[in-house]
Amino acid sequence: MFRGGATQIYIAENTRTHNVQARLLECSPLLDKIMTSSRSKFAAFEKKDIVYTTVAQHQIQASVLTPRRAADDISPKRAPTTAPVLVYWHGGGFIVGDRLYEPWWPVWLLEFALAKGAMIIAPDYRLLPEATGADIMDDMHAFWNWFLHSLPGIAASDCWDHWPDVHRVISAGHSAGGSLALHSAMQRPDVPVRAVLSLYGPLYYDVPELRTARPRPILGVMPPPPRQAEGIIRTYVQRTKGTVRTAGDVLEMWGLVACILQQGRLPRMMMARPDPRLDALAVIERRKWCPPIWVVHGESDSVVPASCSIEFVRRVEQIVPGVQKRLSVLPGEHNFDASLAMEEPWITDGCTFLENHWNE
Repeated sequence: MFRGGATQIYIAENTRTHNVQARLLECSPLLDKIMTSSRSKFAAFEKKDIVYTTVAQHQIQASVLTPRRAADDISPKRAPTTAPVLVYWHGGGFIVGDRLYEPWWPVWLLEFALAKGAMIIAPDYRLLPEATGADIMDDMHAFWNWFLHSLPGIAASDCWDHWPDVHRVISAGHSAGGSLALHSAMQRPDVPVRAVLSLYGPLYYDVPELRTARPRPILGVMPPPPRQAEGIIRTYVQRTKGTVRTAGDVLEMWGLVACILQQGRLPRMMMARPDPRLDALAVIERRKWCPPIWVVHGESDSVVPASCSIEFVRRVEQIVPGVQKRLSVLPGEHNFDASLAMEEPWITDGCTFLENHWNE
């Protein structure tokens, strides 16, 4: 059952996917706005899909996006261009989505990459609840090993027009991916991450909204009552135990995401296999260092509360005085910036921050 305002919607386990999607969108115009895209945001890019690791015979891929050559460009093939790299980790609560789920990609970030001639690399990774946070950390490490030791050779042997400059890297991500962007810089000192961009990521977990079970609307939709929500979670976990999944249809599975968030289960699922790598603040405390970081959050975020970013920045400032950072908390819900362009003043300023560190 999903409730939007006074509307109550019951969704049986065997309801057809397209009916679930239609009912969710009808229930919440906000979901419709955030989870659908009317055009291809990647039209200006060439795309290559490459397997970067294999887990239990499941291939995990990354997509490499480079600026597309103009259709009327008939000039001879030029020497390869060395491009700065923007690694982008997708969101979805660590539960749904995939590396190229278009509705969640910010238009302005793609514009920024195009303007700077950057190569974008978007990895998939294993997803909860089939996986654990430690599994995701393992995939992150496998990705960076591939990035450093395999990708340059692939670009050279396949005669790419753009080669990755592995010494000029920005690690970015939205929602769940925002925390992976930070973990990348903290866990892999051998990777020259010049700056981190976290868009409404759960950088600090110890907030009531993430840990305490209580009924609350998420993106304008009320999840099922607590007992029913727990049953939905339990049924899914039992049915998928032992499987590997790196993508999830957002609308089909959003009910599960909402149940997990409402019941405060996300931190526990992440720590199902305890791993000290998952505590970014503890790593920052140990190293007495934090990369330059731009943190963006919507004031009215009902998925990841803004306090996750605000409290993280406050604590980092205490641990690493003088850390180079920007905190942009603006009016809006989760994923509020997806359709915004670079011309927004706060985005222009933030992009300058990123570019300055890219060029150091």
